[in-house]
Amino acid sequence: MLKKPIILDCDPGVDDAFAIMLANSHEGFDIRAVTVVSGNVEIDHTSGNAIRICSMLNMDVRVGIGAARPLITEPRFAGHVHGDNGLGGIVLPEANIEFDSMKAWDIMYDEAVKCNGELEIIAVGPLTNVAIAILKYRDLKDLISRITIMGGSVTAGNHSQYGEFNTWADPHAAEIVFQSGIPITMFGLNATTQCALPFDDLRRLGEEDSAVSDLILGIYDYVKSTRRGSGSRITLHDAIAVGYLIDDSIAKTRSACVSCETEGKHTHGMTIVDFEVHEGKTHNTDVAVVAHPEVFKRMLEEMIGFYRIRK
Repeated sequence: MLKKPIILDCDPGVDDAFAIMLANSHEGFDIRAVTVVSGNVEIDHTSGNAIRICSMLNMDVRVGIGAARPLITEPRFAGHVHGDNGLGGIVLPEANIEFDSMKAWDIMYDEAVKCNGELEIIAVGPLTNVAIAILKYRDLKDLISRITIMGGSVTAGNHSQYGEFNTWADPHAAEIVFQSGIPITMFGLNATTQCALPFDDLRRLGEEDSAVSDLILGIYDYVKSTRRGSGSRITLHDAIAVGYLIDDSIAKTRSACVSCETEGKHTHGMTIVDFEVHEGKTHNTDVAVVAHPEVFKRMLEEMIGFYRIRK
């Protein structure tokens, strides 16, 4: 079986941890790199979390550090959601692998060239690294097969009335990516929240005897104790975007023209999704509109099976 070459660009992050675990468990992926951006927390934490997770999972992969701040705006973080260290205070063992000597955007280009146009990027944090790669390497748009992002929303935001965190944190980068000409699939809050996981299901995944049980149970304990006012479910946003590349039956998409608001006082980071494509615009993004939680739950169960076998 030909494996799909991917780079996972992330900002771990509780749901990023699940995205890495899920991607690593899928034997149809050839993970060329895990690249890291500032986002949920500062770059020292996101990069440290990423390399420790990759080490814990025995991943033979390049891990590259990227941007420590957005392109233009002041840094904005989400430690109140993910904890001060990004993983709800969970301290993972020190990594036994080292960071790549290249910056994240240079790794993206290097691997894109090596993959002869077949490389796909899954970007589940602010899009700063991807935007820098696009700006630095003008031929990159012809070397990337697709970018699948977790970001934006067709409806409401989560860090402002209209702004989803990843596009809100660096709207200028998001706009560069949307206008790049590279095929894009967007998983916004309107779709990912349809796959919210009951806390009890998360706990059951962690109680399985697997190599990732301690991490999952640690995340369960954290979210259970901190999100009492937000219901009895957790949405693993980033892992759902990864899931689409594993099995596209997880969601239905519609073509749209998408842009990101960079200037609006009240709409900063808002994704404007035009399904009708008005005013001579063209489609640039496949937008997830309906997601199927039963497909996602099955993927997580299969993921646990993978780590149970490897323990």
